[in-house]
Amino acid sequence: MAMFEASALSGFFLAFIIGIFLFPSFISWQKKHQVGQKIKKEGPNLHLHKENTPSMAGVVIMVSLILSYVLLKRGSMIETGGLILVISFFILGLLDDVLKNFFNLPWGLKARTKFGFQLLLSGFVMVWGINVFPLTFGLPFSEKVLEFSPVSFFFFGVFVIVASSNAFNITDGLDGLAGGCGTFSFLFWGWYFGQSNQISLSLLSFCGAGAIFAFLWYNTWPAKVFMGDAGSLSIGALFGFLALASGNSFLLVFCGLIFVIDTLSVIIQVLSCKLRKKRIFLMSPIHHHFELAGWKEAQITVRFWMIHGLGVFLAFFSLGR
Repeated sequence: MAMFEASALSGFFLAFIIGIFLFPSFISWQKKHQVGQKIKKEGPNLHLHKENTPSMAGVVIMVSLILSYVLLKRGSMIETGGLILVISFFILGLLDDVLKNFFNLPWGLKARTKFGFQLLLSGFVMVWGINVFPLTFGLPFSEKVLEFSPVSFFFFGVFVIVASSNAFNITDGLDGLAGGCGTFSFLFWGWYFGQSNQISLSLLSFCGAGAIFAFLWYNTWPAKVFMGDAGSLSIGALFGFLALASGNSFLLVFCGLIFVIDTLSVIIQVLSCKLRKKRIFLMSPIHHHFELAGWKEAQITVRFWMIHGLGVFLAFFSLGR
């Protein structure tokens, strides 16, 4: 337990300090070179004032996470796949951000191109991890554990990583929303793996919490910097990886509750428009619906944090501990 506590504190605070130190210079550099977020015309008009706000904070988040982890690393094998996954998704997201911020292309990479690379990268990690991950699926609020065959677990794992990556990316739409919810989720996984005596994965999770918490310092309303796809795609993929490594993937639904709600709102909206030719929400994902309904941005963010926190509590209780 003492080892777990030391790893948790050192990983979290080292990543936080690195991020807090790097962000001011990174934000100033983007302002100096007029590099900033390009607002999509399809987004809410309420966000037009955010045009040219510095973006690509994922660069600092990933530097903080990886550097702090490497400096404090505990010997293990399984987290190697997580680092490979994070770095590969980071590069994919960074390419998307470069197209948006330096070439004035608000949509960046084409959706099918991005999705194809996500499948490819996830598949590569799953091939590596098929002999490392526990091939299990623990049922929540139950002692029952389902066993996967290697082939079925491969496809399940690819689905979890890609879905988690895109779900977190979808949630990254309001000042402080993804950063706050992501911090909750990382802290849960840090606790979970610490209790399971998987110190390397616990440390990786707490380094993630510290890195994204530093980002949150500058991303709360009114945001001085946005995460960008370099951060959101890689962080979301890491959540999927941690869920698979836990052998209790369903926990991701609870400790990522807002990510799930936002993603479901997009799916429901698209299906309704296709099948009924009607919208259910004023705009999806659902956080934009509440914006257009008159809620203040900071109000939505804090309330969504609260809902996400309740989801984390559900994750705790579902373990029966």
